[in-house]
Amino acid sequence: MERFRSLMRSLMGVCLVAIATLLVSCGGGKTAVPPTYSATQLSQIATYAGRIQTSKDRLPELAGYIRDENWVNIDNFIHGPLGELRTGMNRLAFQLLPDDKTEALALADDVSKDLEIMSAAVDDFNPKRTNQAYVRFAKDLSTFLDSIPTAPPAPEAPSV
Repeated sequence: MERFRSLMRSLMGVCLVAIATLLVSCGGGKTAVPPTYSATQLSQIATYAGRIQTSKDRLPELAGYIRDENWVNIDNFIHGPLGELRTGMNRLAFQLLPDDKTEALALADDVSKDLEIMSAAVDDFNPKRTNQAYVRFAKDLSTFLDSIPTAPPAPEAPSV
């Protein structure tokens, strides 16, 4: 009788392993689809990016003020046209997918710090620090805009 119980336990164990193996191999679960941007999201991102690009397009004006050491206009430019830049960058960043968002928020923080350093240099009438901060600011802003996803180009119509 003891041998019979031992044999039954062994068979039961083998059956359970076979059933578990079958269930695992047949349970083809859903394959995770990587997150992507919808057309609506890309449109919203493009809107925010366009506003930031407009600020970037005005950087030569700021560079001229720095070159001329026009402290009042530099300060006004930093707090005027560039005053809403961080807010716009954060709004754009929150439209992005999690991995992209992390990078964009870090770059937005870098841009904000660059502006703070530039503003402090202007308050000290320090042209060298002002120029260094401007160069970092322009580079970080360009990096931010380059990291933003864009809509894929529309497919070309077949030539006839």
